[in-house]
Amino acid sequence: MFKNGLIKYLFLFIAFLFLAHKNLNADTLDEILKLTFSTNKQLILTRTNLKSSKRSIEISKSALGIDLSASFNGVRDWDLSNSQNNHSYSNSIIGRYNLFDGNFSKNKVLLAQTSFDISKLKLLELEQTILLDTINTYLNVLRDEKLVELSSNNVAVLERQYLEIIDRFELGEVTRTDVSQAESALAAARANLTAKNGALTISKEIFISLVGISPHKLISKIPNFQLPLTVDMAKKNSLKNHPKILIAEKEEKIAKINIEIAESQKSPSINLRSILSHSYNNITGNNNSVSLRLEGSIPIFNSGKINNEIDQAKINYRAQKESSLLVKRLIEQEIALAWSNVLVSESSIEARKRQVEASKLAYEGVVVEEKLGTRTTLDVINAEQSLLNARTQLASAEREHIYAKFALLAATGELNLKKLNIKTQNKF
Repeated sequence: MFKNGLIKYLFLFIAFLFLAHKNLNADTLDEILKLTFSTNKQLILTRTNLKSSKRSIEISKSALGIDLSASFNGVRDWDLSNSQNNHSYSNSIIGRYNLFDGNFSKNKVLLAQTSFDISKLKLLELEQTILLDTINTYLNVLRDEKLVELSSNNVAVLERQYLEIIDRFELGEVTRTDVSQAESALAAARANLTAKNGALTISKEIFISLVGISPHKLISKIPNFQLPLTVDMAKKNSLKNHPKILIAEKEEKIAKINIEIAESQKSPSINLRSILSHSYNNITGNNNSVSLRLEGSIPIFNSGKINNEIDQAKINYRAQKESSLLVKRLIEQEIALAWSNVLVSESSIEARKRQVEASKLAYEGVVVEEKLGTRTTLDVINAEQSLLNARTQLASAEREHIYAKFALLAATGELNLKKLNIKTQNKF
């Protein structure tokens, strides 16, 4: 008895190790999203461009600082008639500093900073798009693998039925028509299996293009995340988190800065210039000098150019405010649609489960009745097809429900690895 118990526990331990090893070799959605986030070529390119664009802020700030430059000049002359020569040299350090320009330079810095903020938000938007596309293709592969499995089982069942009907035909229990119907159903099932395998191949190719690796034993383990409790809460969250809304607000800020930049052209410009110089001539000797210059200018007449630029900037600002409102309304509409899809897909799953249960009972009943002679072979084939369709629709409904939840998260602007509780290194 002790020996039997030891064998039992040993068997369970081996089975546990096998399953653990199987899961370790499998690809979860968490791992795929983390891999995509780190290795997607489009994301890598965008992050690199973002690092480069950050330098624009420092370039704009340089206009507010001191500009120093140095110059050097040397001359040597020969008077061939008098057999004399003359040589001289000079060097100087020139400094320039912007004292006042109507905040033109400061607004340029704000413009560069805001443009950089928009680039960061566009990166977040791209990350959400790629994550959602990856989730979509991941679920497509899982669904298509399930459909291939269902179709393969259907082919196996119809093959057994076909062989049974052949045997029964030889015994005279069924007619040639029954054999033809079974043969036709089997051929259709094989064609359907070929189509399902084709769809799976396409899904895998799309997966490779997004992730960079082939899907390997994908498992339907979905990250645990919280959705908004109400559609109003989802809309409220989008105002704080959705990249498109935040981008629209930043573009509105840029439009306002452009008004101030246009208006600053009417202001005077004042610069301080200093020159420290040293020169030498073989006749006059050394000479040192220091000079300070205050340089200023103010526009007087420009044929209305500045006024028209100011008016244009104000019109662009009003247009951008309307654009921001439009973006918010479109996001709210997208959230309402995504919320509806979650509810509909959830209800659809329950209905499809009941459909599968009913179709299974109907199929089992038709099989019994066919053996009793009260049903035909065609009835059995139709019942089998109805069961296959019900299972196929259930697999699709489960896939749609999972995707709808991620799509709702994306509609609120919160589809990111942090929200999905997936840890990764920050790439920027």
